[in-house]
Amino acid sequence: MKKAAAWCLAACLLLAACAAPAEPDTGEEGALIYYLVPEEDARGGDRIRALRERLDLPEEADDQTTARAVVERLLAGPSEEPLESPLPEDVKLLDVEVRDRMAYVDLSAELGELSGVELALADYCLTLSLTELEGVRAVIITAQGRQVGQQPKRVFYERDVLLSSMDDVLQTVGVSLYFLNADGALTEEKRTLSLYEGQTLAETLVASLLEGPENRELLRTIPEGFAVNYVRVDSGVCYVSLPAASLELLPEDAQVQRMILWSLAESLYSIDSIEEIRLLVDGEALEFFGLIPVESIAVRAQG
Repeated sequence: MKKAAAWCLAACLLLAACAAPAEPDTGEEGALIYYLVPEEDARGGDRIRALRERLDLPEEADDQTTARAVVERLLAGPSEEPLESPLPEDVKLLDVEVRDRMAYVDLSAELGELSGVELALADYCLTLSLTELEGVRAVIITAQGRQVGQQPKRVFYERDVLLSSMDDVLQTVGVSLYFLNADGALTEEKRTLSLYEGQTLAETLVASLLEGPENRELLRTIPEGFAVNYVRVDSGVCYVSLPAASLELLPEDAQVQRMILWSLAESLYSIDSIEEIRLLVDGEALEFFGLIPVESIAVRAQG
């Protein structure tokens, strides 16, 4: 717990310095790549700064090709001094995949040499650079297929970087998230979520659920890599849009599928204003979550 608290403190200090990374004139051609300003040059100011770089890609390049070029450009380093890459020289790109607006970036094991503020800066430079692409809304960063041990989050959104201090918090709300205990039963974990401008409670709750429990005695219920397109609440009805690729990640066991569905439903129903839940896939109503009828969680249980 002391290590986690120390990391959070360091991250808060870091974010206070890079809440609004400087950007160049957006009228120029090229992709915005976010690099580091050396600490001695930053002098207490922003450590992250954008530079518009040419990627030399054909106009018809798809999101995945462009995302790969962005990461390779970041690894290669900036075209202007005194900016520098946030990643060590020996880090190599193993794979980039973009699906359902999520960019999955797998780097070599040397990424694990980073820790604390240096790791956070690298995560944030990658996130800011990739979410500049129209087809990317979130980024997952791994080293040889595994999450780096000291990363505080698994899924990074642009807002995680730009929203920096408690001064930006509109309100804090208490909710309950449901994860598995050692006996395989759903167990409540109380959380206080901070809401920033532009965020809703339901989408923040689902994002926290996907990241997994804070209590080390609990286990994540929802599979790694499971994503959500959007969460919207309208007149007491919560609409959760899933990419088809997420359903492909569901285990075959019906009881496990049921626990995943109930974890999502029980967590969302901890928001008093939600009375019903509707799941969607590719804009169409989902009737079965794997083998489990969605109607089983469609309406809040009474009593």
